Amino acid sequence: MRFGTYYFLQAPPSLSHPEVIHREIEQMVWTEELGFDSIWLTEHHFIEYGLSVSPAILATAAAMRTQRVRIGLAAAILPFHDPIRLAEELAFVDVLSGGRIDVGVGRGNRPVEFEGYRIPQIESRERFEESLAIMLRAWTQERFSFEGQHFTIPEVRVIPKPIQKPHPPLYIVCVSPDTIEATALRGLPMLNSILRGPIDQLVAQRDTYVKACKKGGRSDAEIASLLGRWGVSRHIYVAPTDAQAQAETREAEMWYQEALRRFLIPEHIERVHPLLQPGFRTMAERLGNISWEQLVAETLAIGSPDTVAAKLEEMERLGVGEVLCWMNFGGLPQAHVRRSMEMFAREVMPRFR
Repeated sequence: MRFGTYYFLQAPPSLSHPEVIHREIEQMVWTEELGFDSIWLTEHHFIEYGLSVSPAILATAAAMRTQRVRIGLAAAILPFHDPIRLAEELAFVDVLSGGRIDVGVGRGNRPVEFEGYRIPQIESRERFEESLAIMLRAWTQERFSFEGQHFTIPEVRVIPKPIQKPHPPLYIVCVSPDTIEATALRGLPMLNSILRGPIDQLVAQRDTYVKACKKGGRSDAEIASLLGRWGVSRHIYVAPTDAQAQAETREAEMWYQEALRRFLIPEHIERVHPLLQPGFRTMAERLGNISWEQLVAETLAIGSPDTVAAKLEEMERLGVGEVLCWMNFGGLPQAHVRRSMEMFAREVMPRFR
């Protein structure tokens, strides 16, 4: 099992935005120094839940401060981008990094972001499909044109091409069963998260994925290879004892959980597209109440090295190929993040090598 670190650039009231950005770039440098395998970056807009507004810029910053680690996007939200421009930028980052970029893509789920980018959220799936098709052509064809419902592109030549051939490795963020099935049928690996609830949720996601792979005619060896690239993010924090880890993370985690609720649920559900309202109402009910004790028992991988390793062993048994270690959530102090990363690298990672 491989281990990366995961960055949202969360901005609680106690930190200025420049502080958040510079601290987390420094943590990316530590990632390489401490022997992790990768850095993973996300994309969010218009909320303190994450200042990670540009995956290409963040990936460039990471590439310029590191030499070895893979740099993954988890993920670029395709409906918010011009696909030609994004393909150009990510090919450029692939060149700058020496072929170290992995491109995770998603279609987005937050109404305010779609409103801010003037994109109807109901079109997200169609725009995602067209954007991905355009990016693949931009990376792999000398010249191409495209005619779709949302994009019409006359013949164009996109350069530079990526170093990695035929293109950087692709991943898809999977939340719903239909997206998991579509991802499996494409032959691409999943990216998932454990944000609330027990680890059992990964079982259903894995089983849906494997079933769809078999439906698509993939061999057991192909399925095993795809699961070997299955990435799952999770809040992780290591301290000398369980009690110390819980004491040091409780406030930050509870800020995060409230930020997650505000991120996912529209303030005025009645204003979103009628077809989307039932899903948001169900989500609002599900995210309404959660206790710290429930999070510690089910969701978080925080505690002593032994406790955290036991949580990760569960993920390994389920077939997770890479853990995206979200080690700075809710604005944890920089010194605490550093100590946690060091203890994880020294006392947890070697058990899985």
